[in-house]
Amino acid sequence: MESPKQEFVLISTIQPVFWGTVLIVSSQVSTEKNVELVEFQSLKGLSDGGAVGSLVKELGVVYVTAITRDGCSGCMKQEPLFRELARKLRLDLAERVHFSNVHIRYADGDRTESWESKRMFRHAAYPTYLVNVRSKDGVLEVFRAVYPTMEELEKQTRESLDLAKFYKDEV
Repeated sequence: MESPKQEFVLISTIQPVFWGTVLIVSSQVSTEKNVELVEFQSLKGLSDGGAVGSLVKELGVVYVTAITRDGCSGCMKQEPLFRELARKLRLDLAERVHFSNVHIRYADGDRTESWESKRMFRHAAYPTYLVNVRSKDGVLEVFRAVYPTMEELEKQTRESLDLAKFYKDEV
């Protein structure tokens, strides 16, 4: 079986370092269809709960979110594993799961987004993974971990399916 062709988008930002010198920061971001890419900048201005709420939209769906940043070696190592898990579970569970990646821009000279992300999502390190479901009263966090195994993330996702269904049926 031939593996699907992987497409990437190269995103670059130019950041002044000191007079007459700039730093170009580039990120290669997957355009994988099984994982929705959410640039952190698009969440700025939302309340802490509003940011998570914008990611966890529908009842009856388990939402799995990776929070990653530029230059994070653990994020780069786990990215293909996360994509593969998303592909596998989307094939198996279809619309009952949704995968997203909130990506943070980061440079040694400008850590603003990283600190804003940590405040907004209340996480300590990268990559952080969240598993959430929506209830009639709002978003509920089922699981949170820094750098978990994909087996643990899959287990938590599958175990959350009944909870998502319960809250959907409750409405």
